[in-house]
Amino acid sequence: MVSVAVIGSGPSGALFSLLASKLGFDVLVVERKFKPSSNIVCGEFLLTPDETRRLYIDSGIIPDIRYVDESYRYIDGGDVVENKISLIEIYLDGGRRFLDIKLNGYVIRKDLMIQKIVDEAERNGVKLVNSAFFIDARCRDCGVLLKARRGCSELIFEANYVIGADSTPSRVAQVFGIDSGYDDRDVALCINQRFSNLKVDECKVYVFISPRYAPGGFGWIIPKGGGRANVGLGVRMHLVKKGLRIVDCFRKFISDVEPTFLKGAKPIESFHLKTVPVGGIVKNVEEGNVMLIGDAAGTCEPINGAGIVNAMISGCIASNCLKSIVDDGLLSYSVELRRVLGRVVENGLLYRKTGDLLMYDEKLIRLGALFLGKKVLRKVLKAEKTPHLLLASILSRLA
Repeated sequence: MVSVAVIGSGPSGALFSLLASKLGFDVLVVERKFKPSSNIVCGEFLLTPDETRRLYIDSGIIPDIRYVDESYRYIDGGDVVENKISLIEIYLDGGRRFLDIKLNGYVIRKDLMIQKIVDEAERNGVKLVNSAFFIDARCRDCGVLLKARRGCSELIFEANYVIGADSTPSRVAQVFGIDSGYDDRDVALCINQRFSNLKVDECKVYVFISPRYAPGGFGWIIPKGGGRANVGLGVRMHLVKKGLRIVDCFRKFISDVEPTFLKGAKPIESFHLKTVPVGGIVKNVEEGNVMLIGDAAGTCEPINGAGIVNAMISGCIASNCLKSIVDDGLLSYSVELRRVLGRVVENGLLYRKTGDLLMYDEKLIRLGALFLGKKVLRKVLKAEKTPHLLLASILSRLA
């Protein structure tokens, strides 16, 4: 019997495990990969701490800086940060440059960040069971009995509490009957591949909006420095289930941007796929002795896909709330998560749902951008507060 079983060891699960162990919990992590840091599917771009404070803390969108600072402790400085960004350029179909957004960001080595957190967690007594797939669980009077599979072997664990940090759709949520409130439009399927020998300005991130190859999403080229970049795109799951092939979309995207951005560039690894939640914080993030964090809780920003820092913040919140539950029961995880991240994620969700009315037609995209104006559009894409939030709330009900 352990105090806490954590299913998944991405940014949220790894950080929760470390912080919970520091609070005195006996923690077991079940991770499906051989190494938690392998096969990263991510653009690896995030805002700098100062930019996050300027956009979200100073404006009151995120009301508590403690969790933000705790998360950035494992990002800022050292060799986790590979490249620094000062501008995002957005292009429409046909390669026409449409909008610039000035902001300061990092491109990180997500694998190294996760591995460093996991290594520290293990030194602090966390037990890691890798290459194991969580398959089932059963609640008992004394806790929860969990089953996982590693190869041909079945593994059995007992825990007082369970943390679902296993992406979306969450197997933990499915097993425990926790309703996300999502439909297929609330999930994006993403593909990412790393390239080398790029000859672009590495202080910029390049974003591409086109219904032809990224319906309901966007493509990206995110320089990592030294001529390397993450190249990928996301499409909506309801289209995938109707027969849209993301690999074909990706090839079309590469062909489209190759003459200007990828000429002479070469892939340095095979592509990887991942689902990303874009439906906001899920309907229920806890049930009994179970909490959902990170992508399993829907903490990604729906308008732009930013997820790393929010996921880590949710891990911080969950560890504090678990300690409170054991000590005095005064701090509710659901309430605290929504207090800290609810506004920024909800803003992004309202903008995303409004955008869904436009994002599948190039002419409508241009009309919508013309109506908002570039100044407001920059705020929308960063999930900031704008005078159009009320309109977005009304229009989102039509999406």
